[in-house]
Amino acid sequence: MNVDEEYRKNGFDLLRYIAALSVMLLHYSSYTMILSDNLPEKASAVMSEIRHTALLFPGVVMLFAMSGFLVSASFERAKTRKEFFLRRVLRIYPELWICTLINLAVVCIMVSELLDRGIILWLVTQIFGIAYTPACLKTLPTGSINGALWTVFTEVQLYIVLGIVYPFLQKMKEKHWAALLAVLAALNLVCAAAARETGGIAAKLIERIFVPYALWFFIGVFCFQRRQKMISVLKKAFLPLVIIYLIIESVNIQIPGYYADIVTGVMVPFMVIGCGYCLPKICLKPDLSYGMFLYHWIILNIITYLDLMNRLPWYAGLLLFIIGTMIVAVISWVLNFYCDNIWKKRKR
Repeated sequence: MNVDEEYRKNGFDLLRYIAALSVMLLHYSSYTMILSDNLPEKASAVMSEIRHTALLFPGVVMLFAMSGFLVSASFERAKTRKEFFLRRVLRIYPELWICTLINLAVVCIMVSELLDRGIILWLVTQIFGIAYTPACLKTLPTGSINGALWTVFTEVQLYIVLGIVYPFLQKMKEKHWAALLAVLAALNLVCAAAARETGGIAAKLIERIFVPYALWFFIGVFCFQRRQKMISVLKKAFLPLVIIYLIIESVNIQIPGYYADIVTGVMVPFMVIGCGYCLPKICLKPDLSYGMFLYHWIILNIITYLDLMNRLPWYAGLLLFIIGTMIVAVISWVLNFYCDNIWKKRKR
């Protein structure tokens, strides 16, 4: 089997679900611990452990690393740069727009009395996937209409950057890659320091641009570019890397970094690529992981608005959150599939 055949035999389909679930559970456990009254000791321990695990293996870092790896393959399969960008648009935006309409329906049913003209600006921002919550909806218990969307627009920025620079990356030698990743690691640390020192609008701007997250994404790109060597190396190194990572993270010291500490930001991307090739080839179609990412915050808003974290047993609320998200993700995928078929028929 040659390397180009081998790189297709991976478990990234499963890992995407694990990463999306990690993001979901991080958000749910965090708000449970904030908003629940008299949370039982057992439930508090479970939620604390869920949150700790989700932070230890952050889903966002995993998703960005896998995205860098897989989108690089997409660029090489595309015949032109235009085709690459069109594929990215069709992958990201139609389901996002469906999510926007569903989200609008939810807030109209739940809190129609709060809505004002700010909702129009919100709808405009959603055309491009920009994370924004109008002032009228900041009184929601979570404080956000969809707090996970910042990653979508960040991904879009990284796709644009990759589409522009990929031909240059193909010509880079190992020393150039080492320099690039070192610079991206430094930028992550600089962004962390800048956000901490400035706060306010400057911190929000840093949160919305791709720079602090580029390290994770371009580690994925590097692994794809050097897949002839990296697949076999990372398969063998996966378990040792996990052990070293857990030892480092168990030491009670404050490690700097933006969103995740720099050790996590460097090691988790390599580990997730290695893990993808330690797993057997797993094909999970349809891919609902994007829908899970888009919709879990809407379900979280419904649960927190109805105070179900306090009105239901803790395990019932957690199951409702997971199952509700999956159901809506399936519905969204079906709607997106139906709309896509209509579009293709009209093009013919």
